[in-house]
Amino acid sequence: MRDYSPKMHNNPMIDLNDILYFLAVLRSGTTLGASRALGVSQSTVARRIAALEQSLGLELFDKRQSGYVPTNAGTELLETAEAVEKAAGAFATKAAARKRGFSGSVRLTTNDLFATELLMRAMRDFRASFPDILLEVITSDRKLDLASGEADIALRAGTPPSQPNLVGRRIAKDSWSLYCSRSYYHNHGLPMSVAELASHAVIGVSLDAPDEPLGVWAKTHFPASAIVLRPNSINAHYAAIKSGFGIGLMSDFVAGGDPEMVRCFDPQIEHDYEIWLLTHDRLRSIPRIRAVLDYLAGYFASGLHVNRASEPEVDAARIPIRP
Repeated sequence: MRDYSPKMHNNPMIDLNDILYFLAVLRSGTTLGASRALGVSQSTVARRIAALEQSLGLELFDKRQSGYVPTNAGTELLETAEAVEKAAGAFATKAAARKRGFSGSVRLTTNDLFATELLMRAMRDFRASFPDILLEVITSDRKLDLASGEADIALRAGTPPSQPNLVGRRIAKDSWSLYCSRSYYHNHGLPMSVAELASHAVIGVSLDAPDEPLGVWAKTHFPASAIVLRPNSINAHYAAIKSGFGIGLMSDFVAGGDPEMVRCFDPQIEHDYEIWLLTHDRLRSIPRIRAVLDYLAGYFASGLHVNRASEPEVDAARIPIRP
């Protein structure tokens, strides 16, 4: 009959708990100190150390009246023992996270500009806290349908959402100003009013939504002769301003925290744009969804996405969305 009992291939069978006893004695220098750290009796510590030494066939400590002094073998095994301790801790953490539901994938949709300028650092830091949650970032200018399952969470700018069965957190009021790059400012100076735009290079607003407040303002106030470029995406628009191509309208939520951008003046455009984190009501209690929502809300509320914490104004209070 074949023997299926556990084997260590000529290596000694070791109780992993004995490694913790070994580390506790090595760190405290005495079995008494180790017993207090581990919450067991001093005799138990001494017995487990003896069992480990017998299993290994090595003397790990020189037992003196003043305490336990590690031998050369004990000192050499310290680094490996600490690696075992660390691995055991990681194993327990990962198991606990899976039990709580902090694992699996979360699909987050947003536009290209938010993804590249705001989310990458947040995703890196989130990963450190929740290593078992896979974030799938879907960039699109189209508002994906959360109700039909096209995405789990949306970071979205625009008018306050009105779709039923969505819940969300308003991250900020989405105010807009005139911006240029530091290089443009250095070479051409700053316009301080609408009247001064005629003597500057201006980046026009896409004509895809001419009836939107930004489009109406730009059509009314940007001199046609000053427009040198008209990108058809918000990401290209931001890149054009940042490259020093000219002056353009941009969200304070993004540009206000970019040290390479310079704010020219507030055009005082009347609108009700806001920045929202959204999910569907049926997903709100799923631990991994809640973890992403809570993390991003705290990230933006604390101003970690900007280099000047006073800009923009942030309100991450949880606000249910009504149809």
